[in-house]
Amino acid sequence: MEQQSIWLYQRSFTNQTISQKPHVSHRFKAVWIRKGCGFWNIAGDVCAIKPDDLVLLNNEEERVIEQITSDENLDFFIMEFEPRLLFDSGLLPLFTEQVNGYAHRIVAADRAMLHILERIREEYASRDGFTHLILVSCVMQLLALFARRTDFAPGGRPRVNPLMKQVLAYIDGHYTRRITLEELAGIAHMSSTAFSRYFTKYNGIGPAQYIKRKRIAQAIRLLEETDRTILDIAMDCGFQNISNFYKAFHSLTRQAPGDYRNDRVDS
Repeated sequence: MEQQSIWLYQRSFTNQTISQKPHVSHRFKAVWIRKGCGFWNIAGDVCAIKPDDLVLLNNEEERVIEQITSDENLDFFIMEFEPRLLFDSGLLPLFTEQVNGYAHRIVAADRAMLHILERIREEYASRDGFTHLILVSCVMQLLALFARRTDFAPGGRPRVNPLMKQVLAYIDGHYTRRITLEELAGIAHMSSTAFSRYFTKYNGIGPAQYIKRKRIAQAIRLLEETDRTILDIAMDCGFQNISNFYKAFHSLTRQAPGDYRNDRVDS
């Protein structure tokens, strides 16, 4: 069975509900601003956003909504996906290449892009056995149109080693226990040093950071959606002891798990 690679959800914010907490994820995002205007701080660059803007976000740069300037709420439609979705598309550099300022990762959606975004929303509202296939097709078209609107040059970009997908599948299946760099490098038939560089190039962040973000994102979900103890959550998310869990959690969220559970508003 094909693994899920795309997640869709909606968020609505007011000036009273925006948060200063950094977002934590190992995935990439495309965010459609459906309503409202405001200022979004992305990797230290304060960007104005308005209805029908499309914003691309990678898995490393911190972002936080600074202010909502419209009378209506700021509504996001969020498409979140695994980096591996883009491995063979030539579109990965849209997210992984270094940028100075975020202006070129925010475009005003044109008619063609809005048509695709509405199609994605329809699939989000009524899903069936073909939904994932349709979503993958729509997201790839959307990102290709985005690339066409920027100075992104198509073609000439190397394909990702197919063994990288095996590495990511291995992480998906084993991140709840200790995973060593040597294990992952062995799957890719590389030295640890070469593998670490290669992984970062095609996933936006290094293997240790990727695994940590994946574990903490799962811990956040359990903190928000269950009443399980923090110790149980730490153990189930692959941490060997509670001290390491607290340290990793604080490094990404700037809060202790218990405080996060009591005061969580995503931005």
